Amino acid sequence: MHANLLFMAEFNPLFEHLELIDQRHIVVFEHVQNLSYLVQPWVSTEFIIAICKKGWLKVRYDMHKTIFRQNDITMVYPDHAVVPGESSEDFDITLIVASHKWAKQEHLAFPIQNVMEHILHPEFHLTNEQMRSVDHCLEVIKDMSLIRDEAVRDELLKNQLDNFVRLLDYYRAADPSLSVDFLTNPKRIAYRFYQDLVENYKVSRETKFYADKQNLTPKYFGTTVYEVTGIHVSDWIARYIVTKAKIMLQSRDDLTVAEIGHSLGFETPSDFGRYFKRQTGTSPAAYRREFIEEL
Repeated sequence: MHANLLFMAEFNPLFEHLELIDQRHIVVFEHVQNLSYLVQPWVSTEFIIAICKKGWLKVRYDMHKTIFRQNDITMVYPDHAVVPGESSEDFDITLIVASHKWAKQEHLAFPIQNVMEHILHPEFHLTNEQMRSVDHCLEVIKDMSLIRDEAVRDELLKNQLDNFVRLLDYYRAADPSLSVDFLTNPKRIAYRFYQDLVENYKVSRETKFYADKQNLTPKYFGTTVYEVTGIHVSDWIARYIVTKAKIMLQSRDDLTVAEIGHSLGFETPSDFGRYFKRQTGTSPAAYRREFIEEL
């Protein structure tokens, strides 16, 4: 496999580029200014570094609401949810998207070691000096992508991206305002739940299952998650599964509805259909047809 790199000025819904990302392994989208198409929670299937170059964007990352501003940076991990909201007219970001499959195969340095702290505080601010270093790293990646020798290019790009992520991790860890006392912070329960959901959504859709993971009663567990996030545990589970289902129905035309349901942990197509319709008001097949007709 070759880590070819492609820079693109236009940015459409990311799922339209999944095949390209899988082939190229790294794709950089520059001057992304409009994310309005993401009107529902979107669960990333790839590893993404987002750098805000200008303006601001209101966004929810998993359970965390924030305003993404100029010189802010965040890393979006596979299986985590993003919901963009209102943005300024001059909003402009750069997205570095790496195939998760390729990243694991090449043993890159992400997810970063302090994943829980990053999930609690997804975005962090760079100084102007740090931003200049980031811009320099991007220019180096661009230059490396032009090397004709594929073996040399692949190795250099892998090392450069690895070092880039380590640099960002260093910048983030150096900011004392982002440290978290997990022992006294009730957010630990809520964010541990989200991690457990990512790993076990195919196994169970019951609140008690996730409460048992933390040796908590369902009542206390449910109350804590709701107080932290404003959303009930059952709604988090449904949102996550339905979002994954919608993305697959939109982008995986190589899979039948039944195969998608099975991949999401439903024993039968009818179980998947009933669950999806109860949450959305329409069947998976009808949702897929409506999406295709809108293209």
